[in-house]
Amino acid sequence: MKTLTYFINEEKNEIDDNFLDIIGNAFKFDHEKGIAEWLKNSVDAYIRSSISDSKQFVILRFTDGKNNDARMECIDFNGMSSLDIDKALKRWGDPEAAKRGLSKKVYGGHGNGGKFYMRQMFSKSHFITYKNGLINIFGFNESKKYGFADGYKNKPINYDDALKLAGLDEVNIPKDYLAQIKINKSGFTVVRGISPVGMKNIIKVNKICEKIKKHPQSMRLLDRIKVEVIHNSEQVYAQLKPEVITPLKDFSEPFVSFIPAKLYFDDGDEKQTIEFENKKYPSGRLVLKTSEIALTSNSKYSELNRIDIIGEIGVIASYPLRELGLYYPQTDFIYGECECPILEDPNEDCVMNDRTKLAENGKTKALLEWVKEQVKELSEKISSKADQEREEINKKLSSDYNNFLNSWKNKFMARILSDIFVGPGEGSGFGFGEKNSSPIHDDGKSSNKNTPEKSGDKGSGNDPKKGSRFPQVLLSGHDDDPLNPGHKLTLQPGHGLVYQRAQDVKEGIYWINTSGPLAEAILNKYDANSARWRDYLFQRYIDIFVKEALLKLEKNDQERFNAFTIDGEILGKMVLKIHEAAAKDLDAFLFSERYEARS
Repeated sequence: MKTLTYFINEEKNEIDDNFLDIIGNAFKFDHEKGIAEWLKNSVDAYIRSSISDSKQFVILRFTDGKNNDARMECIDFNGMSSLDIDKALKRWGDPEAAKRGLSKKVYGGHGNGGKFYMRQMFSKSHFITYKNGLINIFGFNESKKYGFADGYKNKPINYDDALKLAGLDEVNIPKDYLAQIKINKSGFTVVRGISPVGMKNIIKVNKICEKIKKHPQSMRLLDRIKVEVIHNSEQVYAQLKPEVITPLKDFSEPFVSFIPAKLYFDDGDEKQTIEFENKKYPSGRLVLKTSEIALTSNSKYSELNRIDIIGEIGVIASYPLRELGLYYPQTDFIYGECECPILEDPNEDCVMNDRTKLAENGKTKALLEWVKEQVKELSEKISSKADQEREEINKKLSSDYNNFLNSWKNKFMARILSDIFVGPGEGSGFGFGEKNSSPIHDDGKSSNKNTPEKSGDKGSGNDPKKGSRFPQVLLSGHDDDPLNPGHKLTLQPGHGLVYQRAQDVKEGIYWINTSGPLAEAILNKYDANSARWRDYLFQRYIDIFVKEALLKLEKNDQERFNAFTIDGEILGKMVLKIHEAAAKDLDAFLFSERYEARS
């Protein structure tokens, strides 16, 4: 059958209100998002008139009501004509609406956001705009129908009456702006919403402002232009500014990564090569920043824990890091923005109407996967730095604790050995100092002030002690090697819990192996300030006591060097006495949740 060809007489599209309801409901407005759209519209009006950032001034005015007539207003000092309204405000879905036929880069997109906010989130709303001596009022009635107010299309009006009609005679407008309006060099626009959803009488101004300061669509604008906030005729903010975030220590500079010219995306069927730059659009970059406080859900800055996607100008989408599948704890300290102009290529169809998320396609999926990898890499750097800092803290604490135990050991060792092997009052048979040495308490001082001490007896520090009466206990990987100054002794797990090289035996040096399996597990799961770690160090001192006792027993009384004596005298009586002394002298050291060693 032959296919017939028909000639179509083109007609203008008609948009049914029901279709506008469907699209408007999809915007999922809150007042912060809507006011951000109003701010963008005001800035775009200034940009179209070639007004510099320093001269751009916007007032957000909030007025409480009594009969469901509270008002929210956004005021700028540029103004529109009825032609501007016909070309832009009346049009829905025009991707060039915000530009008004100009080639300048603007923040607005399809020209829908501000209008839909007016239509969806207020009982009624309108623009009052003045330019070239003419005033226009255009807006939505209670039935969500829009049009010009009766008698207020291109109505001639003098300067003073225009200000009164808009309620601007009650506002302290800078004189230079008023002067420009008076001589028709500029005008003004008041966007007014009456009876806002959820706040029909009382406007929650502080809550709204806090959210506007962090909202992706307004945050960067607040850095560039002056925005004043007025509530019930009282100034709340002379200039609303975004939050200032203090970065993490050692991560103060932004991390900048440039988007590769090509990225690859595997959709399960085939691997796609996707281009991110061409002659018209550069590839762009990702800028990641850090915060010294976690941007978690219980933080006032939680909304900043995101990546904003920026097109040629302005944010075109935002992604909380959790939505990207990033669940590393370190991501709570990261936020940033990704500039990718090619996403606004009309042929790519990547930008959604409400600019909340990107359209899902191969290009956007490839970009977000790349962003995810960069955030993951920074998270790992933060984690690595935290591990290094924790290791340094652990080393310092461990050294303090070890020095404390060295002192305790020196006060206690000779007495306990002499009590076990010689008996009280008979003198030491092993050369471990005075028979009356007394144990120290948690303040690090001897309980016997008459106990003689000689230089080098404390057992702390890294210098070898020639002829020292007591062995010196050091921590592997922490302390310098006394026999190789400037170097640390690193041990492997297989070296055992307590280690001595041949040269260490002669010098009376012991090493507690901090690389042992249990040692590493305790430090990783807890930290060096935990009672578990302090107990671990103490148990290694018991090992050293036992080893020293065995060596002395074998050297001085080989006849008694047998399993019976070892079990009864050393593993029995001596270890029991060590525990008794520790219970008395080391109570806080062993059992406090947190402990600070004092020298």
